[in-house]
Amino acid sequence: MTNPTGEEPPKENDPALPSFLTQPRPIDKVLLSLLAFMTIFSMVMIPLRPNLLVNAPWLVSLLTGSGLGLLITAAQNQGAALMLAALTAVAAASHIKFMAVYFFMGKHWGQDFITWLFANHTPLWWRKLEGFVEKHLFLSLLLGFIPFSPIPATILVAIAGIRKLKGWVIGLYIYLLAIGNKLFYLYLGLRFGEGVQPTLETIDRYMMQITLALIAYVFIMNWWRGSKKKPVQ
Repeated sequence: MTNPTGEEPPKENDPALPSFLTQPRPIDKVLLSLLAFMTIFSMVMIPLRPNLLVNAPWLVSLLTGSGLGLLITAAQNQGAALMLAALTAVAAASHIKFMAVYFFMGKHWGQDFITWLFANHTPLWWRKLEGFVEKHLFLSLLLGFIPFSPIPATILVAIAGIRKLKGWVIGLYIYLLAIGNKLFYLYLGLRFGEGVQPTLETIDRYMMQITLALIAYVFIMNWWRGSKKKPVQ
């Protein structure tokens, strides 16, 4: 719609969208680009992962921090202690490689990031747990790194950024937690060999399906709410 002078009125920002989307600063553009890259990387790895677990499990651990890849590699190379120690250290670093981005998104975007992540409708389970997480963040991070834990460690790291905690403290802490996580898989590989792999793959597959379902839910709800807010022409 135009005004009497024939000029287009200035567009108003959607109040439902945070400022880092409607008026992004240079740092916001960098973080959004990194978020897009992480999403693409994760989607590309989904079809590649099964084949790599069979043919190059060590590579999966290097690229994604996969515990299953470490387990299989340990089962196949039980005498290579130095190589397994190095792989464990690198896999732990790979596990948390993208969490720094979540920390800085929390630091620069604040609570708006969590609200946007939940499509402006924070679920009941999060509202009930938010107080506990805020009060016991380091314990929550520990629980988030337990193998097959449904607790999203990335959101917890973002909360650490929101609270302006020291980045190096959080980075060192989650790296130690990731080391502990990988040692669990290393132990299983050395102790039980590849026989335990099918059970862990089944659990991992179900957890992946749950994660993808949650991601799909967030995208669908964002699209649905966005379509409802479109102005009538």
